[in-house]
Amino acid sequence: MSPNKSNPLDWMNEDPFFKKKLSLKSLEEQWKLDPSQIDGYVEKIIREATAATSSSLTDETSSLQFEHLDTHNYLITKIRIPSGIHPESIWAQINRTQIKLSGLGKDHSEIIPLPVPVNPDQSRGTYKQGSLQFRMPKMSVGKFRDIDIRYL
Repeated sequence: MSPNKSNPLDWMNEDPFFKKKLSLKSLEEQWKLDPSQIDGYVEKIIREATAATSSSLTDETSSLQFEHLDTHNYLITKIRIPSGIHPESIWAQINRTQIKLSGLGKDHSEIIPLPVPVNPDQSRGTYKQGSLQFRMPKMSVGKFRDIDIRYL
């Protein structure tokens, strides 16, 4: 079955990925769109596709706005610090599953849950333009380590 030469989007109807994952019917019907409409459509699809991995909305356990970026080896967390808080008064602690920020006001601290276990000993934090960013190596899962056996 060859794609229709009049509509370059016909190949997407034959591809099972596009047929099930994306709603392209509106593009097929309105093939002659201006570039700004196409840009808006692409941005909407990318937002929907990445909504499951990004939590840039406020979490129910924290009043701070934050987002996680999960890469192959690292978890990067960016936390927006409210404008009334002096950045040098913030104290950050990290364990395998959470970030705890203290110094956010009178004895106020926040705990941000992490989506994957991280290695707190090798984690680094930076503050820039109103945001704290933590770069945390992910814990290796399933790796075997050699263990010395004592024979008695």
